[in-house]
Amino acid sequence: MSRTLFLHLGANKTGSTAIQEFLRLNAEALLQQGIHVASGDLLAGGAVTGQQAPYIEQLVADPAAGGGEMTTRIDSLMDTIPDGATLVLSAENLSNPGNGSPQLFAGVSGKYQARALLYIRRPDEFLLSSWRQWYSKVLDDFWAWIVTAAGRRCDWRMILAGWEQVIPRDRMMVRLYDRARLVNRDVISDFLSVLGIKDEGFERPQGNINPSYSGAVQALVGANPLLFRDLHDDDTYRIVDALTGSRFHRNSRESEITHEQRLALLQRYDDANEWVRVNYFPTHPAPLFAPPQPQDYDVMSPERLEQQRWEVAASLIYGLSRKVLARPRSSET
Repeated sequence: MSRTLFLHLGANKTGSTAIQEFLRLNAEALLQQGIHVASGDLLAGGAVTGQQAPYIEQLVADPAAGGGEMTTRIDSLMDTIPDGATLVLSAENLSNPGNGSPQLFAGVSGKYQARALLYIRRPDEFLLSSWRQWYSKVLDDFWAWIVTAAGRRCDWRMILAGWEQVIPRDRMMVRLYDRARLVNRDVISDFLSVLGIKDEGFERPQGNINPSYSGAVQALVGANPLLFRDLHDDDTYRIVDALTGSRFHRNSRESEITHEQRLALLQRYDDANEWVRVNYFPTHPAPLFAPPQPQDYDVMSPERLEQQRWEVAASLIYGLSRKVLARPRSSET
């Protein structure tokens, strides 16, 4: 029997954080199913965080050299697991276009029956989620970013074609990130079904693992270097949660763009999405993704955005005041 290398490629904003938290919580239980969750740095005995994104980010700075280090560490890990077992890695940046990440695995993909799983979502939703989660922290011009990103980010054809250079297409698994198409309408259940494991007896992550925030929150705190060190810094959003709870988490219907603008963005991906459909979903009728409908979204007016921004500010002040008043006062002498 041979050992399997299972790569969860992401993508971003497709439930990856929930999957990774599940892997962290259940690393010991998964061992009973022959699933070994790799440590964060791919070293034996290292801390299991459920994902390897920071380590991957280091290696893609020089994919040629990084590939050698990746081969060494995976070989060492594979020596510690039995035949027939599966080693699982997960990192969203493995699906970043053009970063050289497939090259990191060229030396091991043939040794260990490598398999890869990629969740994909409709490009307009992907782009807007990426703006909310990362780029709004460091950029103040939404449309300048959209013009740069559209047609390049979340080009699933380009991403899959890159991975097909190291993993044969018949070992590449692509899933539509659409609750109606997920097993039990749940990404963790779906992930386990791909691994061939029954969804029974595992601990589940609690709460909203990776929330998005309303446009008003982003308008109030975004693109402020005093509040965000970089696009991965979430400390300010944790403060918002601590003071206001989930009140200003984004409503799924809230939209920064009109229906017509959404359709124009999607046209940039027509050819790429059709390639994915033909090669990975041949029985799926065109188009690959269900088109958006005007009633699916509520476009926030500038007036409503400004009103909600003041609501956020007032709620933050109120929440902070309650915490200050709740502190025990020192006795006076």
